[in-house]
Amino acid sequence: MATNPHNLTALEVRDQEEFAQLLKNAPLAELADYLGVSIDEARNRRLAAMIENNTNKLEITVHPIKQQGNLCGFASVNIGGVRVDDFKILESREGGVFVGMPSKSDKSSKTGYRNTVFVDEDIRDSFNEEIIIAYLKEVNKKKTRPTMDKPPRMANQVAKAAKDAGRHNATLSAKEKTGYNRNDR
Repeated sequence: MATNPHNLTALEVRDQEEFAQLLKNAPLAELADYLGVSIDEARNRRLAAMIENNTNKLEITVHPIKQQGNLCGFASVNIGGVRVDDFKILESREGGVFVGMPSKSDKSSKTGYRNTVFVDEDIRDSFNEEIIIAYLKEVNKKKTRPTMDKPPRMANQVAKAAKDAGRHNATLSAKEKTGYNRNDR
């Protein structure tokens, strides 16, 4: 592969096709040499290019819940057919909202939990932003919808009907209750 003697950025490279292939397929050390950057920076640039060129849309689904402690919802993220569930939407002490990574309980860790999904800080920031925006939209949508009280349970409806029938029957005469008068027999 060719080297880039002038440390040009991707936008300044003349042979964009060669650079695209290098960015996509070359070992990180070779890409770092070509760009004149560290391997970590080459990895970050490859990752940024993959995200930028990803034709698969980032889909976020949020599920607000009745608040339990500081937990106020869950989110799922779908990237190109890979779905990751159980992002936690949490409320901070200051009243803001933030996103917790999917985790599971682990008695050996300091917090009692360990993350099951690891996301680079740059990507995590965009995930957090997108998840929070989707969560706030969903919460606002629910606030503007007319709320309908839950219909009463069947047992409650039957008890109310029996009570109403008892009150109604108490106002009837004996003939009205049975359809005939006992003295008519």
